[in-house]
Amino acid sequence: MNLTRRSDQVPAAIRAIASRRIPASLPWTDPVSADEYLAGLTGYEVSGMIREPSTRRIEAIATALGSPNHRFPSIHITGTNGKGSTSAMATKLLRSQGLRVGTYTSPHLSEVTERIAIDEKPVSDQQFAEALGAVAWMSRRIGVTPSWFEAVTAAAFTIFADTGIDAAVVEVGMLGRWDATNILNSTVAVITNVELDHTEFAGHTRMHIAMEKAGIVHPGTTLVLGETDPKLLPIFAAQRPRQLLQLGVDITATDRQRSPTGSTVDLATPWGIHRTVPVNLLGAHQCRNAALALAAAQCFLELPLDTPTVHQALGTVQISGRAEVLPATAPVIVVDGAHNQAAARALRETLDEYFSTAKRRVLVCAASGNRRPAEFLNGIGAADFDLVIGTEVASPRSAPPESIAAAARRSGVAAMAHPDIAAALHSAVTSAGVDGLVIVAGSLYLVAAAREAAAGLASAHKGE
Repeated sequence: MNLTRRSDQVPAAIRAIASRRIPASLPWTDPVSADEYLAGLTGYEVSGMIREPSTRRIEAIATALGSPNHRFPSIHITGTNGKGSTSAMATKLLRSQGLRVGTYTSPHLSEVTERIAIDEKPVSDQQFAEALGAVAWMSRRIGVTPSWFEAVTAAAFTIFADTGIDAAVVEVGMLGRWDATNILNSTVAVITNVELDHTEFAGHTRMHIAMEKAGIVHPGTTLVLGETDPKLLPIFAAQRPRQLLQLGVDITATDRQRSPTGSTVDLATPWGIHRTVPVNLLGAHQCRNAALALAAAQCFLELPLDTPTVHQALGTVQISGRAEVLPATAPVIVVDGAHNQAAARALRETLDEYFSTAKRRVLVCAASGNRRPAEFLNGIGAADFDLVIGTEVASPRSAPPESIAAAARRSGVAAMAHPDIAAALHSAVTSAGVDGLVIVAGSLYLVAAAREAAAGLASAHKGE
């Protein structure tokens, strides 16, 4: 892959924004202090509550910091599902043009620094601590206390501005309109889809959810829209985007064929058609995400991408916790961050397509936030599994494991509860047998713990 910066091909307006810098942040280089500062903040990640749905606090902090959020051009991505995968693919495509790309995603799997990446590599503890220190110092100076997510978001934007990136790919934390990331002046906005999630904050219909997500579309922004429901289209059009490109109309993913590591698919955008594109992620839904990512990247660059470049970028994309098959395990263990009913349905379709010959299926499931375990279990078709094991994530918002097991029993499937993920996975592996399939899903926060537990089981097996 040629990573020589092709700045002569980047639109002049984007180069002008990317060339601006803000002064270096005040130093605060102790990562332990950064951890302690975050531990003292509240917000949805900590309590499951939203103190005040507003961008007022982060706007004040960012302004005091010199408006780092206005110092780089960006692609802003929301949607009920698919944000992380679309962000990863858009990042790959922008990097294929030699751009230096900052990526901001959530949640993290193990370390908070995973949320902030430069050219697909998480920032260092020191980089994060310095930026967070500037946020903390400035917040105290102006008398504003950020939420946990607002502090991390402000630190990310400070790092991006100080580092001198050419482009940012920024994933919304929740919904859109009042999300902390919505202080960007994005060049391109992407809305992957609209399903029911976070209804306690937005409202109980898809129209309510759409109205919140449409809030990231500002006049003059190009909108890449993955939602295909015609009843919701007027909500997005009312935001007066400069241009609206819709999946199924202006953007298509057709002739999809399954491959051992994902799919091949024909992708079409207003810039042309790319045939037999490899998408290195399992599931038909990832082809739709790939089409959106390709359209977003080309809108941002205002340039077509050649087919070999598209093949290379999408054929090498990797993202943890999306139908991720753990290496060298028997039975096969698949971990997935699916956490709502729509994502559970997509995961089930993927499992049926790629792992249909498994003799026994065991689901290890956790839930966090205010989500009802029964909805996830219904989406994934838990009644067709041989066993469901409820477990929990390391979060005060984790649902009790027994509540998951009880919901599974009501659907007619055998179930048990193990609060410890290692014990839950050991029981799942034993029950599934070497010809079976173990699925770990329900929360992205479960992925890292499951991977660690699986590695422990593999080590113990080798030592026998």
